[in-house]
Amino acid sequence: MTVGIGAVCEEGEQPEVVVAADRMVTVGQTGGVEYEDTSTKIEVLLDGEGISAAVVGSGTSTIIDSIIKTARDYTAQNRIETIGGAKDIVLSAYKTQVQESVQNRVLSGMGYKLADFRDKEQDIPTEIQKEVLSASSELRQKMAKQAQILLAVATENNAAIYLIAGNDYSNFSDIGYAIIGSGTDSARLTFIRRSYDSTCEFPESLFTVAEAKSQAEERQGVGQDMDLVRISGKSINKFSNSEIKTIRKRLSDIKTAEMEARQNVITDWGRNTE
Repeated sequence: MTVGIGAVCEEGEQPEVVVAADRMVTVGQTGGVEYEDTSTKIEVLLDGEGISAAVVGSGTSTIIDSIIKTARDYTAQNRIETIGGAKDIVLSAYKTQVQESVQNRVLSGMGYKLADFRDKEQDIPTEIQKEVLSASSELRQKMAKQAQILLAVATENNAAIYLIAGNDYSNFSDIGYAIIGSGTDSARLTFIRRSYDSTCEFPESLFTVAEAKSQAEERQGVGQDMDLVRISGKSINKFSNSEIKTIRKRLSDIKTAEMEARQNVITDWGRNTE
């Protein structure tokens, strides 16, 4: 599995998104083999010219790679100018992968193609249609678990986060953050404790996302490495390893200060009750 985190924020009046991910990948669809890769899992689709977009995938790496490759092909063929346009491109790429899986795993063994079911002149037995519909529905549900895509998009006027899985999408822009992968629960608690929302300023967002990633590392299946990017309509900026190391050090300082403040309050309360 993995963990991917995205959070909408503001830098002055500029909407942005902060995205973090580990480097854990899963190869193989049954059980799978997990290992930490040497390359980032935050894939850039659009970078600047008024709109920027990046995706992080959770699940089986081969399926995710195929979806992202298709999304890149669609992006190269179409001019994307809106947040909704970016979402539609990634959703279409996901649907294409589902259709290919239905063709390869369901229809090919029956001697049919997807086009046959769209051809009104084809006389396909009702029993076959029901069997294909059932198998296709089951496959879509399975793929929803095997491949989840977190999409982060920003323009000069707006920013958004989508979770795309199982031929559908959920918009987490109003909530302000979204998380995918096996570290979801631990990471979400960090946002809840910080009362996070989409109006948070960039520094608060940066440290909350980094803290959520660090908390997620306690869960099985989450890698210890961290990639971190800042997305605006103008560009996508990646934090260097040294910058991430500094952020982790500052998080440790914050934790120490919070523990000391808590202990001081407890000690003062004890003295006042004597």
